[in-house]
Amino acid sequence: MAKEIKSISVAPAAEEDTINLWQTFGWELKTTQEVKNKDSHLEKRGDDLVSVTETEHYVKLTFERDPTRQNYAALKSLEEQFYAARHPGIPPKRFGTLWLILIVALLLFGLMLVTTSAIGVLLGLIVAALDVFIIVMRIKSYPKRLQPWTDAYNAYEKTRSEALEQAKSLA
Repeated sequence: MAKEIKSISVAPAAEEDTINLWQTFGWELKTTQEVKNKDSHLEKRGDDLVSVTETEHYVKLTFERDPTRQNYAALKSLEEQFYAARHPGIPPKRFGTLWLILIVALLLFGLMLVTTSAIGVLLGLIVAALDVFIIVMRIKSYPKRLQPWTDAYNAYEKTRSEALEQAKSLA
């Protein structure tokens, strides 16, 4: 039976960790090739001609795995489980852009009211109190909004670490 072959490109700083990870799932490193590309060209920006240099630096790793090796099916299954774990994405923000815009708009509106008249001062204080209320409620509700993401992230990490530990015991 023919060996499986896979090639991937990684950042130079991630080379050693990537090799160790793939070897855990039964892959053998066959070749490594550092690639450095530098492209210089001229671009016209308005009336100016500007020299632009773009660089690309990565390491191409080629691995192979023998399907007849001991524990091949289990290692392949654990590798699939490791990579199938879904990352939950970025955590929720304490204050999103729209909330910040609302808070600043209310603050500016309140300042505008304060400078108009005595009633404006009262309305300005009410708007400022509303601003403070919004800020406090967003800060207070953040742990509750963050918890589902934290749970999903912990499940993601647990799935990946369990698959990795099982693969290490088989390799």
